[in-house]
Amino acid sequence: MPEKNTVGLWSLALLGSQFISVAATPLHVPQVSFAGPSSSLPHGKTFQELMPQNLDDQEMAKLLNQYAPIFKLSKDERYFPSTIDYMLPHYSFIENISGDTYPANHTILTPSHLDTLPLAGAFLFLSIGEPHNPQPFLVEKESQYLYGPAGQVAEVEKRKKLKGRGSIEEPVYGFWVDQNRGVVDLWYWTFYPFNFGKPAARFGILGNHVADWEHLRVRTVDGIPVSVDFNTHEGGRLSAGTVRWEDVEKLQDRPVAYVAMGSHGLGNIFKIVDKTDDEGPIWDSLGNVIPVRYWFDAHDRKRVRHVGEESWRNFKGQWGNKGETDCWWHSILGFCQVVDAPPGPNRDLGVPPECITAPLATEYSTYNFYLSSHAVKWAEEHGITMVQVEQTCARPRRGKDDDDTSVEDIDTWNTKGVIFFNGKDQHSARLPECKGVQSSVRGYRISLCVVDGRCLTTSRERLICSYEPGERGNKPGGAVTVNDIDDWRWKY
Repeated sequence: MPEKNTVGLWSLALLGSQFISVAATPLHVPQVSFAGPSSSLPHGKTFQELMPQNLDDQEMAKLLNQYAPIFKLSKDERYFPSTIDYMLPHYSFIENISGDTYPANHTILTPSHLDTLPLAGAFLFLSIGEPHNPQPFLVEKESQYLYGPAGQVAEVEKRKKLKGRGSIEEPVYGFWVDQNRGVVDLWYWTFYPFNFGKPAARFGILGNHVADWEHLRVRTVDGIPVSVDFNTHEGGRLSAGTVRWEDVEKLQDRPVAYVAMGSHGLGNIFKIVDKTDDEGPIWDSLGNVIPVRYWFDAHDRKRVRHVGEESWRNFKGQWGNKGETDCWWHSILGFCQVVDAPPGPNRDLGVPPECITAPLATEYSTYNFYLSSHAVKWAEEHGITMVQVEQTCARPRRGKDDDDTSVEDIDTWNTKGVIFFNGKDQHSARLPECKGVQSSVRGYRISLCVVDGRCLTTSRERLICSYEPGERGNKPGGAVTVNDIDDWRWKY
């Protein structure tokens, strides 16, 4: 589900190793026509049938299957997952960002040819003609396919007759992303024909959209899982974000994710984010992960160009209709009851986790990190001799309850240090702790600087999730030990 202005939404609802001295003085940083249906791919493939023939790809598929997630849906879920093969025949027209529409020619709207749309579908919306704005129910018979295969009347009745909570059997799209130094990220993407929004008083259900892509990432180091990133829609303090493997609920050493009713965001604890519970159908993806290699070389980071029946993975457009713009509150919030459909998994999957997990330390923080080969080359070409490391400290403003602290209620400041540029080898810096009551480390960033003290470029901040060794959960603190294994790269 696309991110929305949740503050505005609810407001509207109410209306309705070597280092230079750590105390070093901070450096001064300068301010067509569409063609169209072939038959859908078969749904019921076994894990052996999904297994690639190449030995390297077989190892990839085995690791993806080894940590295949278990998704627990809400007992009140009405909009169930499917494959993209299920959905493609239902698109009846294509719309561009200007609002021009074109009849769908189903010779192209197939897994094998979807990427042959102009610009691989960029700036295009695959669209359906049936009603798709339940307020709160989807009553039109012609729209019932949006409930997904498991949401059809016969399947629902079948589950009711069975003892227990029932199960869902749909493939999950698993992407293998080699990040170097033994780090492999396993991305598990799920598809739903429809996303049901959230109630906003007299304004009805806001945030409905055709098609929904969700994901969960398991980070492994030398084949061993170390963390899971859960994709929730609320974000902020209530977002599960990056969770250490020790803190992840598991079954058979595989992660469990709770699926929010309707919006399908993923959390690691039920009844915390969105509407989740531990009473609905279970979707176990073991043996049903379709393996996808993201790239072959972590250094050049060029994505695989998929061919044949896998070509749909090159598609760059949106998987459903454009959102409405004719409601009176659109000028305030930027969206109506129906919002834009999301893009698919053809995104940047080479990014670091949402936050770096780091144990707490005392007196000072240690930052160990690497620059990407491109960053090293750029630094050498521009005479970089020093690297400035900035630690972001944060604390809630006086009088605020920490449990209700928002971004606006937090004071931040930086502590800085300078170290020698060390090329492609590991860099290490030590900085003073964040001092003061309730002060804690929020993140860090780096700058590449020349000998006269000018910093030519500065990275974005990477957030840090600190914890006390031997204890469960996160714990804020004034000093951390960071071993950052994701190469630093940005637009220099």
